[in-house]
Amino acid sequence: MKIFLRIVSAAVAALFFVSCSGRKTVVEDVFSATGSRYVIVITKKDFTLEVWERDNGVVASFRIGYGSNPDMAAKMHEGDRRTPEGIYTINEILSMDADRSSPAYLKLRGMNRVYFRAQNGHSKFREPQRDLGDNAYGPRFYGLDYPVKRDRELYRKRVESGVIASSGGRLPGIGSGIGIHGNNDIKSIGNLSSMGCIRMYNEDVIELEQYIRLGTPVIIMAH
Repeated sequence: MKIFLRIVSAAVAALFFVSCSGRKTVVEDVFSATGSRYVIVITKKDFTLEVWERDNGVVASFRIGYGSNPDMAAKMHEGDRRTPEGIYTINEILSMDADRSSPAYLKLRGMNRVYFRAQNGHSKFREPQRDLGDNAYGPRFYGLDYPVKRDRELYRKRVESGVIASSGGRLPGIGSGIGIHGNNDIKSIGNLSSMGCIRMYNEDVIELEQYIRLGTPVIIMAH
């Protein structure tokens, strides 16, 4: 476990200096720290999600949308409309094609029944007056274990330094519920468009399932 943490910590640090060639090094470090056959790599600058297979490199690539904050920075707190950056793992797999009595189906069905309204800040991409509506998560939701230890440490330091401050007498929390999922707004893919989650085309998020297991590493990097 200590070796795993050292390797992952070094890989996280490397994310801040990663180049195209360095990206492969980060992925290899994560492979070295885990027994996973696949690693998911999300590159925010390119709006891409890649699947890397151990010893075979990139075996699949998909277009994504993510947090709508125009600064494209890493998530700092709840409600900032940013997508986190770092190394995470899949901790939940929900499916509209699972057995209808299963938690994996029932939870996602409940999430998809929520109706998101434009007046609350949830609108179709570039249509601010049009409700996002229901079925916002599509046929799959792959949850990430954000926040991890590094996220919590950064959050604490930002609160202590005043970077994250109270608004209306309330200090925003660190946030949670980040995942990779489908969508009900096709135009949002390839754009800054979500509250912080990673959106995919519905057909792509279903195809991605073959590479996903609980514990699959997910690297989210800026570029």
